[in-house]
Amino acid sequence: MLNEETSQSVTRLGTGIPTAPTAKYSTYREEVATKLAGKLSARERRRLEAEEYLMSRANFVELNGVVHHYMDVGPRDGEPLVLIHGWDCSSYWWHHIIDPLASVGYRVICYDLKGHGFSDTDPRRDYTVAGFSNDLRALGEALQLPPHHVSAFSLGAFVALHYADANPDRVRSLTFFNFSLIPYNRVASALIPGMLDTVFNTVLRPIERRGLWWIPYVYALVVLSKNTAPVSDVKLATLSLRCCDPAAVRVSAQELARREILEAVAAQMARVQHPTLLVAGSGDPIMRPQGGRKLMQLAPNGQYLEVPRCGHLILFELPEQVIQIQRLFLRGVRE
Repeated sequence: MLNEETSQSVTRLGTGIPTAPTAKYSTYREEVATKLAGKLSARERRRLEAEEYLMSRANFVELNGVVHHYMDVGPRDGEPLVLIHGWDCSSYWWHHIIDPLASVGYRVICYDLKGHGFSDTDPRRDYTVAGFSNDLRALGEALQLPPHHVSAFSLGAFVALHYADANPDRVRSLTFFNFSLIPYNRVASALIPGMLDTVFNTVLRPIERRGLWWIPYVYALVVLSKNTAPVSDVKLATLSLRCCDPAAVRVSAQELARREILEAVAAQMARVQHPTLLVAGSGDPIMRPQGGRKLMQLAPNGQYLEVPRCGHLILFELPEQVIQIQRLFLRGVRE
């Protein structure tokens, strides 16, 4: 059954000390309420009501000194499934996936990495794979989770793999969406982080603040995806542009360009014994499918699935397929 506790929680788990929602959460929730009190088209009202419902599920917990936003949906005695979003994204990128998996008995925990979504920024700017992995361990401890399934998208897959390698006893299975073995290239590693910083922080973020959501949409459609997402999903996706700490974009891009991080992936995958599924988009220009195939050849207990006519944004491009793939894989792990 679905979790009936949809009211906002502001308790620091395990201590009973109140943890206030982050300022960006409170500000945006006020904005949504104000808009809903005014005159809107039926489609825009439905979109904002859906956002308001997502926000009503907000919980906040302090992890390693930073307040994190998360949602916890489904039966408390269900098998826990933790969802990790990607670079410059948020937990809301999983919004199609949460309820269908909770409705079949999983306890679905979906959280914002620090500096992303409604989680606070990190004053130390530790937006590294290891830093995010340590926060995930702290979240599991705060929620007192038994060994759990972990599903991750893009950057989140680096975090999930590091976490499973460092904490094998805490993980039951791994599912990666849009992940790949990326060979280190000195020139690309020197140029790409600065390019991404410029595109996302200097160009797209100010555009989103002006309400020109369709420009990032066109960018995503032309560069990243093979399927057209509905406007409601596009606006939800571009909200992450507004909420993400520019330093998180910059530091994480630099992190994923480092030789040590890229070369660690193969070694980590070879050590991980958990049932592992990698789902690749056949047209993904970022995490290329050939790299995904090579990576899963290293996995002791791995499966590879390539989705035709899919780009890098599978969570918005083909959410129904994601739900079915995830359910079938988890059922196989359970059996």
